[in-house]
Amino acid sequence: MKQFASIFFGVLIAGLLVFGGFLYFKKGGSGFISPIAKNFGTQQKYSNDVFFQNPLTGEEFSFEAASPWKDIRPLAVMVNNYIDARPQSGLIYADLVYEIVAEGGIARLLPFFLSNVPEKIGPVRSTREYYLVLVKELGDAMLMHIGWSPQALEAIETWPVRSLGRGGGDFWRDNPRNVAIEHTAYTNGKELIKTGLELGWTGTRDIKAWIFKEDKKEYPTAKTASKVVIDFWYKGDYTAAFEYDAVSNSYLRFVGYDENDKLIAHKDQETNEQIKSKNVIVQFVPEVPIVGDDKNRLTYELIGAGKGYVFLDGKVIEVTWSKAARDDRTMFYDMDGNEMQFNKGKFWICVVPDRNIDQVVIN
Repeated sequence: MKQFASIFFGVLIAGLLVFGGFLYFKKGGSGFISPIAKNFGTQQKYSNDVFFQNPLTGEEFSFEAASPWKDIRPLAVMVNNYIDARPQSGLIYADLVYEIVAEGGIARLLPFFLSNVPEKIGPVRSTREYYLVLVKELGDAMLMHIGWSPQALEAIETWPVRSLGRGGGDFWRDNPRNVAIEHTAYTNGKELIKTGLELGWTGTRDIKAWIFKEDKKEYPTAKTASKVVIDFWYKGDYTAAFEYDAVSNSYLRFVGYDENDKLIAHKDQETNEQIKSKNVIVQFVPEVPIVGDDKNRLTYELIGAGKGYVFLDGKVIEVTWSKAARDDRTMFYDMDGNEMQFNKGKFWICVVPDRNIDQVVIN
């Protein structure tokens, strides 16, 4: 009889614990974080729902909203920034954009799309090997490009790189401005994703997420910076500039000068909206010639360490950066050695030759 009573009491206690746990989680409890979200850098716990963090921007989405893209690697596209290629299409939707000189002081753009992939991106141009280092860094992304340097072709074939340019990525010509044909190639981002999946590029590779903060928090002693002007090589059509907009707590982008020597707003071709970013990074790297290259091409040493600036919340923070290996994420640190905390939102990263630090002017 005593044995029966002990068993009954034990079952009763276990039942109460299970029921209590059910009520706790039903009311919110501590919530839980999916292993998928955790792999992409989500650290917070939410009381009423589970959120998925975009690893490129830190922005949080419900799993339902993120379901179309959370299990797909990012899409990168080599975008032309020659004066005749502007205004470009699709840049306003990019989660993160790199801007690096390709030749003759003319910067080329490398946008990465994940949470919002547009149907028209371009004009599309060729790639270089150092852009591919960034493609590998950001989740072994799929890359659309038209053409390549000899060094890039070797990297595509041997690293390897998920090249849509060599894997059947489609494009078309559009020339309303009557410019040279090399400035007229456009591609459909959604169709590129389909092509990549058909090539078997399913699944993702984890991206080390940066630390994200709330707007206008942290860095109370940082210097105010309402504007930065960047001459990669020289002042002119390829000068980049960003002006702080307090209303949106973001940076409006400008590129080149008009006939009155005023900076030109960088707008999207389809929407006519000016491009803006929550975070702007200037990263100084060594610029070196490629020995034996028949066209005197240059390369940018993205693996290593160096200095830079981060612009957010209308302020500027001096930083250092480091990247240990090709596939590792580039990390940024303040001058006390603490990992940078960024605003949740879009990024624009300008890679500038470290010989031209004085050509980045901050006001």
